[in-house]
Amino acid sequence: MRAMVVSGMALIAATYGLARFGYGLFLPRFTETFQMGSASAGFIQAGSFLSFCFAAVLALRLAARPRLVVVCAGATAALGSLGVAVAPDILVLAVGVVLAGSGAGFATPGLVTFIERNIAQARQESAQTIVNAGTGAGIVVASILMLLTTGQWRLGWAAIAALVALAAVATLRADQSAGRGRTVGRPPRVRVRDLTPLAWPIAAAALAGASSAAIWTFGRTVMASSRTGEETYSIIAWMVLGAFGILGATAGKIVQVWSLRTAWKLTSLAMAGATVILGVAPGIPLTAYTSVALFAASYTALCGVLIIWAARTVPDSAAEGTAALFIALAIGQALGSATLGALFDHVSPVLAFTVAGVLGILAVLPATKCQPDTSSRTVPRQRPT
Repeated sequence: MRAMVVSGMALIAATYGLARFGYGLFLPRFTETFQMGSASAGFIQAGSFLSFCFAAVLALRLAARPRLVVVCAGATAALGSLGVAVAPDILVLAVGVVLAGSGAGFATPGLVTFIERNIAQARQESAQTIVNAGTGAGIVVASILMLLTTGQWRLGWAAIAALVALAAVATLRADQSAGRGRTVGRPPRVRVRDLTPLAWPIAAAALAGASSAAIWTFGRTVMASSRTGEETYSIIAWMVLGAFGILGATAGKIVQVWSLRTAWKLTSLAMAGATVILGVAPGIPLTAYTSVALFAASYTALCGVLIIWAARTVPDSAAEGTAALFIALAIGQALGSATLGALFDHVSPVLAFTVAGVLGILAVLPATKCQPDTSSRTVPRQRPT
């Protein structure tokens, strides 16, 4: 179990924390190098989030071959990161960012299946949320790379490509069910009606995703511009964000102690509040660091709640359900990034981040419509193998 959880967490760290969310961390450097405005930056990030959706849909079609899905996660994230490292212009940069973002779309569905077939049923919810918290660890590593490669950001992205490849290989080696004749007993595709029970969770995920886009895409840029010449200030903030993101591993405990419905409300509202606070005071260290810490812990926990929400609502299609909710989250992030990027050219960061915070508050409403049994403490059934 330990090898699967550690390697899975490393893969999430590499594909999410590094290859996917590293864009926002390095955005000030990209802006300087390629002379791009807020609208262009927002659309590139939106493309990354949409490529995540495409990858997640493709992962559903390959659900019966989870090892191939994990290979795709590592290959796309590594190649995309390498493309960013060598990009001569904004077009190649955009292609690299979009390709790198798709790796995370493959990673989550593949790991959900790996955990199901390698870890005892009673420990699966806890394992899923711990693995999901790898995003925070990846962001810490990305921040360290940023500090070590100041002025040489291309070296940082070359290192990201290497780390992604290593994490994918380690995850494949940790799959103890490989080569033992075990197959994943699920259909290669999911019909729309199979996801009908997830209608409200999908709406909640989309709204939460749109809200989170403010900090993921423009958080460090806003902090860096608020204290000109003090880049270390905002990089350390990203390290704080990553470190507290690891606390998202407590999502499973929150759901077990209270309920899924309560866990979603707490994480969504906390994330919304943190977004507004950062928009209001990005240059005040105590306030800014507190807000990114709260955002990271609540966002990662929120993603963990989505995994459990899917597993409890459609227990016989947990991987497909998780992919559907993460696709909704990413679509919301894509729309949020594009919209906020356009807003930044016309309004103040305070107003833009407040709009994002309101969307996070609205994400609470769909949770009130979920069926009572999705708030129970039952453990999802393990899919036949």
